[in-house]
Amino acid sequence: MSAQLRLSAHPCAARTPGHPLQSQDGLSTPQTPSLAGSSHRHRTQRPGRPHEGKVAVLQSNQRWACDITTFKLWSGQKLRLAVIIDCADRMVMAWKLQVRLTALDVCELLHEALFQRFAQQIHQARGLEFLTDNGPEFISDQLQQLLTRLGLIACHTPCRSPQSNGLVESFFGSFKRDYLSHQPLETLAEAMKHVPAWITHYNEVAPHSALAMLSPATFDQQSLTKSHAKTT
Repeated sequence: MSAQLRLSAHPCAARTPGHPLQSQDGLSTPQTPSLAGSSHRHRTQRPGRPHEGKVAVLQSNQRWACDITTFKLWSGQKLRLAVIIDCADRMVMAWKLQVRLTALDVCELLHEALFQRFAQQIHQARGLEFLTDNGPEFISDQLQQLLTRLGLIACHTPCRSPQSNGLVESFFGSFKRDYLSHQPLETLAEAMKHVPAWITHYNEVAPHSALAMLSPATFDQQSLTKSHAKTT
């Protein structure tokens, strides 16, 4: 299913030198650029709504963002990294690193993220917004049917406007700057060794300015503690 929605505001902050700190630069979602004179190939956009405002939200499990980036090994081989990030606590809940990623891989990634957050209570995810761009993996019938079956809301950025998924774009920029640039990878085996450790460090250790200098895992745990305290 698709829906029109207005994105809620969230404070933005810059990176503090000396820490692999995730910045929220670029979370503003600009209007879709004019197509006049564009050299981009045409790509069909799924029904949805243009972004107006911020990608970030204040409550976990309200909106997840998913995207794919590419980076090169020293050998010249390209690898693709897909992640799903919670737009409130900034946790990378699931990721996949492969030479090639398909719509089926994204579906598997979504199942993994749902299990990480909801275990056997996946029905609790109904109404969650799943934000992506208009890449072929994301507008595929396979993924759209899965989202509908799960009761999730498919949200798509404007065509030719990757900045509209700025939270994941910001993560990828920080990932390449704070981790990848300090440990160039020569082989796929090396990548499969280091990338899991880097993502674990990002989730559990790296301070985040938008989370009061807490790591995503610490912020998420504190949020759960406060939520349980309110209900008791």
